[in-house]
Amino acid sequence: MTLAKNGIILLLCFLSMGAMAQSQIVDDSTKQVYGAYTTFFRHFEDIKYNRDHLQKVDTTFGKMHRISMQEKLENKFQNLGFLGTAMRPVFYTPPTDIGIRSGYDAYTPYYITAEDIEYFDTKSPYTPLNVVIGGKGRAVTTIKHTRNINPYWNIGFHFHKINADKQVASTGKGDNHATSTAYYLHTDYQSPNGKYHGLGSISRLNHKVWEQGGIEITEGDPINSYFDEDANVRLDDARSQDFRFGIHIYNQYKLRDIFQLYQSSKFIKNKNFYKDVPLTNDLPFYDQVLINPDSTTDQSQTNQFANEFGIKGDLEKMFYSFFIKFRNVNYISNYQAGKKLYFENSGGFELRYDFDSLQNVKASGEYIIGGFYRFGGAYFNKFFTLEYWRTQSRPAIIEDSYFGNHFFWQQDLATPASDLLKGSLIYANKALRIEPFASVTNVKNNIYYGYDKAPAQAEGSAQLLNIGLDLDFSFFKTIFWENEVIYTRVTGEQEAVNSFRIPEVFVNATLYYGSYWFVDKIYVKIGVDAHYKSAYFAPAYNPVLQQFYLQDDFLIPSYTVLDVFVEFQIDQLTAFLKMEHVNQSRASGYFTYPYYIGQPRVFDIGVRWIFFD
Repeated sequence: MTLAKNGIILLLCFLSMGAMAQSQIVDDSTKQVYGAYTTFFRHFEDIKYNRDHLQKVDTTFGKMHRISMQEKLENKFQNLGFLGTAMRPVFYTPPTDIGIRSGYDAYTPYYITAEDIEYFDTKSPYTPLNVVIGGKGRAVTTIKHTRNINPYWNIGFHFHKINADKQVASTGKGDNHATSTAYYLHTDYQSPNGKYHGLGSISRLNHKVWEQGGIEITEGDPINSYFDEDANVRLDDARSQDFRFGIHIYNQYKLRDIFQLYQSSKFIKNKNFYKDVPLTNDLPFYDQVLINPDSTTDQSQTNQFANEFGIKGDLEKMFYSFFIKFRNVNYISNYQAGKKLYFENSGGFELRYDFDSLQNVKASGEYIIGGFYRFGGAYFNKFFTLEYWRTQSRPAIIEDSYFGNHFFWQQDLATPASDLLKGSLIYANKALRIEPFASVTNVKNNIYYGYDKAPAQAEGSAQLLNIGLDLDFSFFKTIFWENEVIYTRVTGEQEAVNSFRIPEVFVNATLYYGSYWFVDKIYVKIGVDAHYKSAYFAPAYNPVLQQFYLQDDFLIPSYTVLDVFVEFQIDQLTAFLKMEHVNQSRASGYFTYPYYIGQPRVFDIGVRWIFFD
C-alpha cells in the first residue's frame, strides 16, 4: 500500500478520534476551564526592553504543512534541496552581531537561540505535539510542554527532531542524509510583589549531515539522468556535524518604574566537524590535500561568554536602557596550535517612545572598543514603517585564518561596513491587504568566498536595491490569495557587485480555500503554495568549510515549485496532507545550487494535537 493511502487512512483515524472526543464534551465552558485563552507567552527581549505584553498561543493551523526550515523562513533561506541540509540567506542582511564570531553559519537556522525561546504563563499544563511523517524516509517531531508551578513560576521544555534519509543514491531505508536533535529547557520566575524577574534557559543542537557533494555531472549525460534517484553523487564517506550548547541567565530588579537594574549572562559552545574517512574514494572532489592523504578530520570549537549589566526604566510612554557588556571568545582547531583568545568590551543604549499600542519610535546602538558598532532607529505605525541602520562589524574567525586538511590561509581583512534604509506602506481592510516595501543597502569592503573557495574582500562599495510587494486578497470569505514579490538590483563597483549572488526576481504565492464543514465542526483548508526564483549564478557549496563560494560555470535555471495541501482542524486536533513538488514531470527537476537538486515529488502527512491538561 502506498504512503499516500496509508496517510489518508491514518488521517481519517485521527479525525474520527477528534470528532469522538469533541462529541463527549457537553459544554466547553463548564468542562474545560482552561485553554488557549488562558495560556500566554513572551520572549526574552520583551522582558528586557519592557515590552512586557503577553501573547496568546496560536491554536489555528496556519501554515502547518510547511515542515522544512526553508519553508518556515518563507524561502528567504535556501537549503541544498533536502530536509536538514545547509542553508544560506537569499538576500543580504547586515549583521546584528557585530563582534567576533566563528563564521560557521550554514546550520545556524536550526539552532534555537536565547532570543527565540518562548517563556509561558499558563493556568494549566500546555502541551502541543507535532508529528510529520514524510515520504522517502523523512520525519519531523516537535514536542513542547510547560506549566506553572505556582502563579509566579513557570517551567517547560521544547524538543525538535529531524530525520531524513538520502533522497539520491540511497542504499535503502535508514540510510541517513540528515539527523538533527534540538531542545531547550526554560524557567521564568517573578516575585509576588513584581519587583524581581528572572529567566533561565539551556539549549542544545546536535546536527549531523552525511555529505554527498551534489550530483556527479559528466559531459554527455542526458539532463534527465541528474534527477534519477540512483544518480551518482560526488562524495561517498563525508560527514559534517554542528554541535551547539547554550546557557542563558537573566535577572532584573525594579526599584521604581523609572529605575530598574538588570544583568544577563550567556555561554555558547559551538563545535564544528568535517570528516571523510577513508579519503580514497572521494579524492577527486578535493582541490588539494595538505596534511593527511588517508582521511580528513577537520574540527574546531568556539566558546563564547558574555556578561551584560544595565539600567533601564519607564517614564510614562518613554523607555530607556543603557548597558555595558564584557565578552570573551576562545577558538581552537585540531590543526592550529594553541587557543585564539578575543576580549571585547562594549556599551550601548535603547530609547523608545510608545505613542500607543500601534505606534512607536526608537533609537538604539552598540559600540565595541576597537571601532565596531551598530546604531540606528525605526518608526512604526499601522500605515507605514521606516528604518535606518549603520553597521561596522568584525570579520569572522574563519575568515581571518584557517588551517585544515584541504585549505590554508592567513588574511588581513578590512572592516566591512553597511548602511541600510528601508520602509513600507500598509493598507488593509477585511478583503485586502497591500504593503509595498523597499530597501537600499550600501555595503563597503564586503567579505565573501571567492572562486578559489577562500575568503576574499571586495574593493569599493555595492548598492543593493530591493523593491517588493505583499498583496493579499480574500473573496467571498472562503478564497484567499497571498502574494510576495521582490525585485533586486545590485549596482556599484564591479568586484563588489560580483560578490553578491541574488536572484533578480523572487516570488512566494499561496492560493487556498478555507471554510467550515459539517455544521461548523471541521475547518478545511485546500490550497497550493508556489515559489519562484529567476535564473542566476548561485554560489556553490563547500562542505569542508560549510561555506558558499563564487562560481560562474553553473547557471541555476529559473523554476517554479508547486506544493498542494489539505489541512483539517477539529477543536485542538489539526492534520494535513501535502504533495510537495507536485508539478515535477517525469525524469525532471530543478537545481538549488550547482550540483544540488531540489526535493523530488513526495507525499507528507502531519498531525498536531494540543493538550491543556
